[in-house]
Amino acid sequence: MANDASPVHSGGISSLVAREATKPDELPLDRAALIGTMGKKGEMTALFRSGGGRIHALKEGDVSPLGPIIEISEAGVVVERMSGNAMFIPPIPVG
Repeated sequence: MANDASPVHSGGISSLVAREATKPDELPLDRAALIGTMGKKGEMTALFRSGGGRIHALKEGDVSPLGPIIEISEAGVVVERMSGNAMFIPPIPVG
């Protein structure tokens, strides 16, 4: 009996991934959002989605849609705002 989460080996995706990736109202579509972070400590990348729908893979020192990135960790991202203050941004909770 096939498992609904089993991988598809013909280059497609599993039905579980397809269902989770297309849930309505999971991400705010009208503003920038941190989707998540990935990578090893010291080499982290942050994935931002801009209000226009573009995905940006950014590193420390890059400028995100929310401001320059000061720090990236598993917990989230710290950006510098126009005021000069730092702001912590956690990833969007999913599920």
